[in-house]
Amino acid sequence: MRPLEGVRVLDFTRVLSGPHATRMLCDLGADVIKVEQPSGDLTRFSSPRINSNSTYFIQQNVGKRNISLDLNKPEAVELITRLAEKCDVLVENFRPGVLQRLGLGQETLRTKNSRLIYASITGYGNTGPWVNRRAFAPVINAEMGMTKRQGDARGGDYANDPFSHADVYTAIECASAILAALFQRERTGEGQYIDLSMAQTLLYVNEHAHDDLWDQPVSPDAIRSFRPEDYAVLTTRDGVTSVVSGHPAERGTFDFFVAAMQQPQLLEDARFKTVSLRIANLDVLMQLIKDWASTIETVHELEQRLAEHKLAMGQLRSVAEVAKTDWAKQRNAFVEVDDRGDSTVKLPNSPWRFSGSDTSTRGTVKYRGEDNAEVFSDLLGLSPSEIEELHQREILLQRLANK
Repeated sequence: MRPLEGVRVLDFTRVLSGPHATRMLCDLGADVIKVEQPSGDLTRFSSPRINSNSTYFIQQNVGKRNISLDLNKPEAVELITRLAEKCDVLVENFRPGVLQRLGLGQETLRTKNSRLIYASITGYGNTGPWVNRRAFAPVINAEMGMTKRQGDARGGDYANDPFSHADVYTAIECASAILAALFQRERTGEGQYIDLSMAQTLLYVNEHAHDDLWDQPVSPDAIRSFRPEDYAVLTTRDGVTSVVSGHPAERGTFDFFVAAMQQPQLLEDARFKTVSLRIANLDVLMQLIKDWASTIETVHELEQRLAEHKLAMGQLRSVAEVAKTDWAKQRNAFVEVDDRGDSTVKLPNSPWRFSGSDTSTRGTVKYRGEDNAEVFSDLLGLSPSEIEELHQREILLQRLANK
């Protein structure tokens, strides 16, 4: 039995922040019903593609059921209202006020279903002076300090990060909040509204925020907030590049590097006697470490020598390279899902391993509106003829493979 079996989620989300949150709930066992607009989730149109589905869309939406309605029509809104009465959770990431204007706001739906947990993901929250600003992950990354920190670490070379941190972190925080609300509902019998902003999430998960907010003096013999951007990137003679965890100038860590390098004279080198001196001469120190690593025959030998002196390192790999490792195979880190044809698509598996539950990624990806008949028949009791009429009137919509 999966941990969330019996929990039904109405998923109004698109692209990444919401879809990843609801994929988490799906993998944990919830019945997730994705509600898709007639225009389709934007990620359906990305590449690579297989059998009329994009692999991006597959990764975030595998295992969910899919319905599609034209919410500009009152009949569609009425159907969703009835459906929400049968659900435990609703998740949406429209701009503030969109569902409220359609008659599907949290107050309306929670009045009809007091047990409903209604989670809204927005860029800057549903209150405040920035409520109506457009927001996507790169914008939030810039506004909330991440892009600046990354650029500052590279000498002022500012560029957008290829990863949508604001989206993915918000997804995780959203799923966590929903789980907490479900737990509280077991005690109170009442659902609640969750207002979650990408902007506040990115501040919350920023482990260096405390440092940016500090306005008092700091000892010159201290490494501020660990500064992982200064960690050593080393290449061995076999051409493999690795990253070593630990600041080379830090107390203790410097000694570990010296011991691994078997160069005790560095402990007495005037350039490296204190943390502040090592920071001032970090380029010189780093070059010494890199030169030493370049004499090591293999990456495996480097890891062994570093590990003997309490230093951890990891090879620079692509995701495709990770998938070929024995670790990935033994940990079941990747999963093959149906590509809706005669083959499969490889995706990252869910990361949890429960002792008494299956939480691995499951199911297939669905085409837009593919489950209209099943959902509205099973949950609302509509007859085949009623469902067919709704399709004919374009209240319910479908777009199946190659159509």
